[in-house]
Amino acid sequence: MSKFNKKEDNRTTNRSGFPAYKMTMKEQLVTETLTTMFGEPKFYGSTDDSIISHAIIMAGSDPEFLCKLACYARNVGNMRSVSHALTAVIARHAREYTRTAVRNVVVRPDDLPEIMSCYKSLFGKPFPNALKREAAEMIMSFDEYSLAKYNKKSGAIKLRDILRITHPAPKTQEESDLLRRLMDDRLQIPYTWETELSEKGNRKEVWDALISSGKVGYMAMLRNLSNMISCGTDISPVLERLSDPEEVRRSRQLPFRFFSAYKMLDQRGLLSPELHRALEAALRCSLDNMEHIPGRTLIAVDCSGSMNTKVSRDSVICCCEIGTLFGAMASHICEDATVCFFDCTKYSSFNNSKGYKIARFGRHDSILDITARYSAAGGGTEMSLPMAYALREDPTRDIKPFDRVIYFSDSECNTFGRIYGMHTVMELVEKYRNKYNPKLWVHGVDLLGYGTQQFTGPGFNLIAGWSDTVLPFIMLAEKGIGTLVKTIQEYKL
Repeated sequence: MSKFNKKEDNRTTNRSGFPAYKMTMKEQLVTETLTTMFGEPKFYGSTDDSIISHAIIMAGSDPEFLCKLACYARNVGNMRSVSHALTAVIARHAREYTRTAVRNVVVRPDDLPEIMSCYKSLFGKPFPNALKREAAEMIMSFDEYSLAKYNKKSGAIKLRDILRITHPAPKTQEESDLLRRLMDDRLQIPYTWETELSEKGNRKEVWDALISSGKVGYMAMLRNLSNMISCGTDISPVLERLSDPEEVRRSRQLPFRFFSAYKMLDQRGLLSPELHRALEAALRCSLDNMEHIPGRTLIAVDCSGSMNTKVSRDSVICCCEIGTLFGAMASHICEDATVCFFDCTKYSSFNNSKGYKIARFGRHDSILDITARYSAAGGGTEMSLPMAYALREDPTRDIKPFDRVIYFSDSECNTFGRIYGMHTVMELVEKYRNKYNPKLWVHGVDLLGYGTQQFTGPGFNLIAGWSDTVLPFIMLAEKGIGTLVKTIQEYKL
């Protein structure tokens, strides 16, 4: 009998204490990274310490992957704070990649104080020479407008502190004068919507002038729609910019930002048909170029209580809304999609004893309206419910089996045994494969990065994040072209 050469057991327990499967180190770090507004609380506890500890381990085992993950998070996943944290770890534990990380993660001047502050809070002083050298070079790459715009007066480390710490060497008198003005806090006040509103107030003529100037960025327009409308501003040019595909692409907004604007306007009674159309058009821009998903797809959206976790303390958006939004988006690129919204309690938001609600949406149904209607969260996380529904459906000649199931969830299953007395949802997947479709794919989109999963083995694809870039990984995996981890491994620096 073999005592040592045994098949590896990847079973574990999740944060709720229920059965789950382990992730590889890279999978865990990727899912943690792409699902966090670093420093914000989560329902089952923060993942910040886990991210740092896993990043330190990765810095020793595969520092290039860690560097690529930091750069991918910032530039593809549009995750800012966590990319700062990973860069700080790189500066400490993978110093040979400091230059690459800093030059890819620092997109605007205030990235530098954030990285330096994170490093100080994690590792204390002194700052590594490589980090100081790169910070000095990067601060010299910004013009006066950018430095003034992001020259925050608060914070433990300010832009002028970066000068004291790094001692950049100006190459011209002009650069020397610019650094002196930054040090003395004499930068020319930039013309931005923040400075104009601060000086002149939230008035129609101020917004009219700002909009005409072209100085209002895309995110600023999105966040200030209610301010513009409430003071009587003509927002026709704003609507044109919001729905322009090229503007949307350049803005790199996370999809939930459009729903956040929709939700705020609706709550304040300011959502006009024109605004609705512009926000819907902006949200759909990313779907236009996505590959359509053939066959039958079951989309499973977790509406349990733990999905009520807010994206951040100040956000109006919770993870259930992100999951519902993605579910609605996914249904629009599927040839034949059935959407299952699930939680485990008979007193669920859907008021039925099954714990799930089945819906089908047309291509012309509003993604924003679907999200608002179906994203109420409550009850336990019973991820077996969608698979139980699929098994009950009993495909016949007139109903083809599902080709895939896509889960949008935090994967914190905590009510096992209600359906078939099984230990993990994977058992129901295997039952469906044996009975109806041996080639069934399972795609798990992790929305909170707690570090465990409910599926394992061939035919399972792990995805994570809040960016619209998660959806293309469905067909990439099924074609054998790539997965999320593989894409990061092949990311060009």
